[in-house]
Amino acid sequence: MRSARVARAERELLKRRREYLLVRVDRLDLSKNILRGFLAFDRFLELHPEFKGRITFLARLQPSREDVEEYVAYRDRVMHLVAEINTRHGDTDWMPLDVRIEDNFPATLAAYRHYDALMVNAIFDGMNLVAKEGALVNILDGVLILSENTGAFEEIGAFAVTVNPFDIEEQADAIYRALTMPADERAARAKAMRDVILGNSVEKWVAAQWRDIARKRAIEAAKP
Repeated sequence: MRSARVARAERELLKRRREYLLVRVDRLDLSKNILRGFLAFDRFLELHPEFKGRITFLARLQPSREDVEEYVAYRDRVMHLVAEINTRHGDTDWMPLDVRIEDNFPATLAAYRHYDALMVNAIFDGMNLVAKEGALVNILDGVLILSENTGAFEEIGAFAVTVNPFDIEEQADAIYRALTMPADERAARAKAMRDVILGNSVEKWVAAQWRDIARKRAIEAAKP
């Protein structure tokens, strides 16, 4: 975060920033549920036109498995939907969806730092480090919108706005709730999330695995 490259990316981001910034960071992978996330944003703008011109949904998407036909087709579907939503809601001065397909970690860190809400709506995910990275880096007490089907949900879901990854209407409502949440509630949730993440270090996790293995071996050894 202290590197010159991140500082440059941050300056560029802030020059373009509207009043509200919604962010997602994902691989272009079917499991990440990008299409439903964009459809939820489309629905949010329909329900709350007062946000038009005041918000940008910045999606930083990393190319994934571009030698696999299904992934190439998925990328095309994503970009087609982006064009539809920008045409429907945008104008010559404002495009609601800003999609960057690239591997640019400094720009990702800059986005983490300044989001008002971070969307993680994966269909299923073993952990999802984006949820944790964003919570640690963000300086605005940004709100995490988190799928109940991510591994990270068990750890920090109590402090996020929870969504069913298949429910577009619920995700649209979650965006509105995240952006209009009172400042004191945002701050309390953000602090609790950081405390949990920093308290669960890699070393602590590895030690827990060894304890589980030892317990299992003891049970097996005790069997007749």
